[in-house]
Amino acid sequence: MGHVAWMLLVIATTVFCPSSLALPQDGLTLLEIKSTLNDTRNFLSNWQESDESHCTWTGITCHPGEQRVRSINLPYMQLGGIISPSIGKLSRLHRLKFKYRDLSSNSLKGAIPSSIGRLTHLRAL
Repeated sequence: MGHVAWMLLVIATTVFCPSSLALPQDGLTLLEIKSTLNDTRNFLSNWQESDESHCTWTGITCHPGEQRVRSINLPYMQLGGIISPSIGKLSRLHRLKFKYRDLSSNSLKGAIPSSIGRLTHLRAL
């Protein structure tokens, strides 16, 4: 009976607690940022909610041994749109590189969100 109960517990945990396989908060924040970008060339197509980690996504570098975003490097991808205020949630971000208003790179519009002021580790913009 104990073996059956253990199997039911494993199944129930897998079905009802999928968060163990879900993206960490930084990955979800990156998806929020992606949702405000116009990626007509699909450079960010590997940014998927179904992934276990965002650290292998195009343009993303994480702190070694952690799931925390260290840098976002997305120049020359012909992205449009705005930088989401969600950027302020990436509390360990050190470097952010988009390159604004260059026809060969990105065509981002709007102001830099004030939430970027919460990024106390940010060293390069």
